[in-house]
Amino acid sequence: MSTSRVVIVIVILALVAAGVVGFVSRAPASLRNAEPGPDAADPARGAAFSDELIARGDAFRKPAYLSFALGMLLQLATLLLLARGPMGGLIDALERVPGGWAVRTMLAGAALAVILALVALPLSFVRGYVVQHDWGLSTQDVGGWLSDQGRALLVAAVTMAVAALAFFAVVRWRPGSWWLWGWAAFTLLTIVLAYLYPVVIAPLFFKFTPLADEDLARRITSIAEEADIEVDEVLVADASRRTTSENAYVAGFGATKQVVVYDTLLEAGGTDETLFVVAHELGHQRERHIIKNIVAASLALLVAFAVLGVLGRGGSPWSLAGAEGIGDLRALPLLVAFALFAGLVLLPAENLLSRTFERQADAAAIDLTADSDAGVRTFRRLAISNIADLDPPSLVVWTLFTHPPILERIEFFLERDEAMP
Repeated sequence: MSTSRVVIVIVILALVAAGVVGFVSRAPASLRNAEPGPDAADPARGAAFSDELIARGDAFRKPAYLSFALGMLLQLATLLLLARGPMGGLIDALERVPGGWAVRTMLAGAALAVILALVALPLSFVRGYVVQHDWGLSTQDVGGWLSDQGRALLVAAVTMAVAALAFFAVVRWRPGSWWLWGWAAFTLLTIVLAYLYPVVIAPLFFKFTPLADEDLARRITSIAEEADIEVDEVLVADASRRTTSENAYVAGFGATKQVVVYDTLLEAGGTDETLFVVAHELGHQRERHIIKNIVAASLALLVAFAVLGVLGRGGSPWSLAGAEGIGDLRALPLLVAFALFAGLVLLPAENLLSRTFERQADAAAIDLTADSDAGVRTFRRLAISNIADLDPPSLVVWTLFTHPPILERIEFFLERDEAMP
């Protein structure tokens, strides 16, 4: 297929996907602007939410599941279409670039990341800007949103360039056992990315300042000490420049470990709620979930590279892209398509592990604060402010939910409250 036809087909698919998601994301203003009521976050209501709040969560979240599915299909279709001709033309053009195969490989990886980002842009704009504004979750203007997309594109391009270089380097270096060395190389890249994220990537999107509330910082530090976690300082991210959503997180490990609280959480939540959310994040650290996630990712990579090792013995799968074998740079779009497909296959298992870790962190938050009532109040309020799906389909929970459903988490807090002396 000619490059011009591929471009036309991809543009049509991208616009259709964005249009479909925009259409199904429509909701009446009365639902989008509905006030939850003064007692909506009352812990005495337990896990019971009004029909209006459930309908509001359905209207906001259900189209997101369709958006995810269409986004994945769009990415896979784009990669397959690129493999059928245009990517080969790009590789041929890169042959004239000086610097050797390594430079050409990185440029090909970066170019592919740029193409995929541009294809996803219409869909991202609908869900990430238009819908977020319609529901009052975004505080950005178009310029700010596009600036974030540019930063994300930079990260994706660098990541894809490095990944492509690592992959094709091990294939060239160890043509017989490349899949095993590839697994080791990508495990190392995973560790490096987790280590550098707080100090290299996160600052591209947020400005961090030390928590000004000395009393709150002292109480957070006290909880961290009880969890046997060393915390030098608590940082505040200026999330309000982008969103009204509330969050906190602990990222990195060793010298890059950071405890971060969104300014939106500080502004909207009470002190006990903030402490509970931070205690939950510290629970992840206490249970060593970052390291365990890296181990799990490494095992998933081992399975994926073993499958690739089998596929790499023949040239037939890669001939679809005009490649002579898995070490041919023309195979790059098919390799990325394989990575996406493998990620989808492994996603339920990955999210099952994530939900298990989240339950452990919830339990740790109760242990560290001895305040399950704050947990109920916090998650009731977050369910409203972040517009959670309060009645998610079981299949969606199984495949897509990284956290247990809100109702399940609140019920857990209620059970722990009843069990506490």
